[in-house]
Amino acid sequence: MNKLTIINCITALLALQAPTCLAAPAVENQRDQAIRLYNGKNYRAAVQLFDDHLLLYPDDLYALYYNGLACQATGNLERAKLLYIHAYTLAPRQQVGIYAKAILMKLDASLFAHEKAVVTPSSTKSASRVVTTRVAQDTLDHSIPHEWNVPCTIDRNKIYVDVQLNGRKIKMMFDTGDPTMTIGKNQMGEIGLEFPKGPPDGNMGGSSSDDTTPFWRVPMRVKVGGVERTVEVTVLENNQADPLLGQSYAGLFECTVDVSGKQIHFRQRGLNKGKNRNAYEVPYIYQEAGNRILVDVEINGKLGRCIFDTGNTAAGICFNDARQATAYGVSIPHDAVRTTTSGITGAGRCKRFTLRRVRMGPLDKTDLSVTVSEKTDDNEPPLLGHAFWEGFEYTINREKKIIEFVRR
Repeated sequence: MNKLTIINCITALLALQAPTCLAAPAVENQRDQAIRLYNGKNYRAAVQLFDDHLLLYPDDLYALYYNGLACQATGNLERAKLLYIHAYTLAPRQQVGIYAKAILMKLDASLFAHEKAVVTPSSTKSASRVVTTRVAQDTLDHSIPHEWNVPCTIDRNKIYVDVQLNGRKIKMMFDTGDPTMTIGKNQMGEIGLEFPKGPPDGNMGGSSSDDTTPFWRVPMRVKVGGVERTVEVTVLENNQADPLLGQSYAGLFECTVDVSGKQIHFRQRGLNKGKNRNAYEVPYIYQEAGNRILVDVEINGKLGRCIFDTGNTAAGICFNDARQATAYGVSIPHDAVRTTTSGITGAGRCKRFTLRRVRMGPLDKTDLSVTVSEKTDDNEPPLLGHAFWEGFEYTINREKKIIEFVRR
């Protein structure tokens, strides 16, 4: 059976199962429309619709898999591989993940060089047989360190680490608020990286500005502290801020940020370190739409939800607009200072003032500096930033879904 026949068989099987994958009808309709476009060989339109869907539901297995097939059909093999890798990593034991791996093995068998053959007894013969086992998703990946330290530098509360993108060195800011990783063509040119080809995937804006800029989604080899992974990077036409090391790489691991020790400690998920009795534990919610880490914060006695954003160094909390601030129980005082903040797409005007009291679980802060944007009008939750947990080392524990804070 040739490769095309295998893919067609897999596609037919998945088409029968796909509608039961998600419960929300709106989600099913958008994804199913894209699948119908793919089945009708309208591959480019299918890719566009899958991409729009995955912006909101980045871990939809069937959308990832079918988008990989559609990208492959248009000749974009690098993007297809990235989508198959994502699907396989999320569900290595489910049918979709197994099918994704089967295609990846044909496209680039070197991706599975870390797997090894082991000998196990046969259930029907006295002889042994060789079977392949994966040393990764549900245990540990022994092809990389179980845990490792990466030096970082601190500049005005921003955390910078040395990164290699496709073998080229660059300094990036560690940012849990970035769903992927972000770099501009201007910064790629400075280190000699090739620009993405073809039309942009869309336009995007930043949390500090109303301006938008074209962007491309590009798979890149990302290496931090000796550990390399192929992940999605967002490339902007022009990035007016620092390049960002975000969730598409950092989210693969558990991270402890030690500002006083000037290092980030990475460790593989599933590496049991027990309970840290010296830590304050704050539960968080992982939101697939936008790849967000959300925490519940009490602002002047009223509970609201914020994005845990290590890249937010502008204020303790950044509200997107006055309406959002009001919904969180915050009134802008008449003596608030008008100022400017900047981000990846440019600068924007805001008002700055202090809040009497803000709590997040056991962490309690008084006179916290906050900003309210004058024009952004964004639907995202406000950003909780460095000024709130200043003086703490923190670990994002993705197994327990908690952030552990230790006073330093």
